[in-house]
Amino acid sequence: MNIEKYDLGLFNGNVFINDNFLKTSIAIKNGKIVEIGNIKENECNKSIDFSDKYVLPGIIDTQVHFREPGLIHKEDIEHGTR
Repeated sequence: MNIEKYDLGLFNGNVFINDNFLKTSIAIKNGKIVEIGNIKENECNKSIDFSDKYVLPGIIDTQVHFREPGLIHKEDIEHGTR
């Protein structure tokens, strides 16, 4: 049986879902969240234990400093919003 591998598994984190924190795990493939819930470590190429950590999927750091105009060699809007 061929088990599809995720690129990364984030395990046991306090994940913010539907206005609540839920202790669960997240699977990531090709840079995107593909599953939240019951994920096994042997399904992941790499895993990180997020026990006692908070995971906020989709939250954007509003304190990022875009360097446009003038200092785009440090960061520009395109790269800063990825």
